Amino acid sequence: MAITTINVGNIPNDGTGDDLREAFIKVNDNFTDVNSRITSTTVEAINLGIAGESLYAGKDDGTLQFKKLIAGTNTVLTSNPESITISSTGGMSELLVLSDNGSIVVAANGYLGVTGDNGITTRINGTNIVVELAETGIVAADTSPTLSQNLNANDKRIQNVNTINANEFIGPVSGLVYGVDVRTIGAYFTDYWDFGPIVDRVNYDSIIEFMIRDYTVDMGGFIGETVKEFTIDLGAI
Repeated sequence: MAITTINVGNIPNDGTGDDLREAFIKVNDNFTDVNSRITSTTVEAINLGIAGESLYAGKDDGTLQFKKLIAGTNTVLTSNPESITISSTGGMSELLVLSDNGSIVVAANGYLGVTGDNGITTRINGTNIVVELAETGIVAADTSPTLSQNLNANDKRIQNVNTINANEFIGPVSGLVYGVDVRTIGAYFTDYWDFGPIVDRVNYDSIIEFMIRDYTVDMGGFIGETVKEFTIDLGAI
């Protein structure tokens, strides 16, 4: 309801104003109205979100209290009836990036890229830079690969080899040695070079005796053939 005004008359005690009872009735009604308005319009301010600094400080009776925004280093606050603008007046002018074999300078408003090479790739995963090493082709990408320790082939073959330069071979070796298959040489030292046991050898007095004893001469078949005389010349004795 609206505030009720007490009629005080034109001049003191002129009989035109409200009497005391009527006046205090209006006073009571006005207090009741004011009290109802305060109760119904009282609000509580809160800060939203779970992170950051709070702006609302509290309430003193019917007065809401908020914190002030103060500009820090290299920062300017600009206020208007609708908003407050926070501006940076400085910041990082440049960034020096060092590596194992050189350095670069990233200017203000520039950017720094991380890329891979020779079997290495990079990618972004959220706020992280992931560096990945390729599982295959690493040795092929190296133009001069070397070993710092013994190479374990894990019982696998090494194929398509051009030239092998080694101080020593341990174990069987297959292939051509100066154009010769070394696997065929062994037969020359077993089948064709067997002289038999030496203990039971017979002593010969001449090559003729050796040939007669140890060699068989096939004269051919005589059945159905015309027997002819022939002479075997064993040379001079």
